[in-house]
Amino acid sequence: MTETIHKTLADNKAARWGALVLLALAMFCSYIFMDILSPIKDLMLSECGWDSTAFGTMQGSEVFLNVFVFFLIFAGIILDKMGVRFTAILSGAVMLVGAVIKWYAVTPAFQGSGLETWFTENLNYIPVFDELGVSPFYEGMPASAKFAACGFMIFGCGVEMAGITVSRGIVKWFKGREMALAMGSEMALARLGVATCMIFSPFFAKLGGNISVSRSVAFGVVLLMIALIMFIVYFFMDRKLDS
Repeated sequence: MTETIHKTLADNKAARWGALVLLALAMFCSYIFMDILSPIKDLMLSECGWDSTAFGTMQGSEVFLNVFVFFLIFAGIILDKMGVRFTAILSGAVMLVGAVIKWYAVTPAFQGSGLETWFTENLNYIPVFDELGVSPFYEGMPASAKFAACGFMIFGCGVEMAGITVSRGIVKWFKGREMALAMGSEMALARLGVATCMIFSPFFAKLGGNISVSRSVAFGVVLLMIALIMFIVYFFMDRKLDS
């Protein structure tokens, strides 16, 4: 009896590692944005009028919706129902929306706007979460920090969704092959983004001798646009794999 062997795109070593590079580079870009303000905290304090409490609260807001509103669980449901391709693009879009909000919050255009007035007067007390000490806002928190926290929470939903989607994508392409190596390589490249932002964030903030923290965040926004493009390219590769 002759056994027929069906080969898929994943059997092509170059194709599956190419898919991994797309996913890993998307996560690399997202990890850069995640810590984009950390190297320039001193500039945030002097240029935006934040203090250490405001900065720390804003940075911690990234996990708020995932942990306390259980968004990561919903992300898993979306991934199971809609598949890797849809969820990859959705996560990329959500990250980009959150990043744009965070960028606008630290631009001069936000100062004196109606949004600044609204955030100054509102979100000063969140029942239950304030009592637990886990609220992403507090009374007296600068309006720009509150708005940036909103953007960072949305970004956090997207980046965590992207994380589980990438893991699912790696399993799909590398099952029965170099799966552990692929996962380790993806994580190594993604984590390299944290180190990279330590170099480029201060560089863009001080570029040309004119200090601008929004310029560093804008750099991160551009990277997330690239990440979304990576996910779109992956979409077509993955569709070809299924066909």
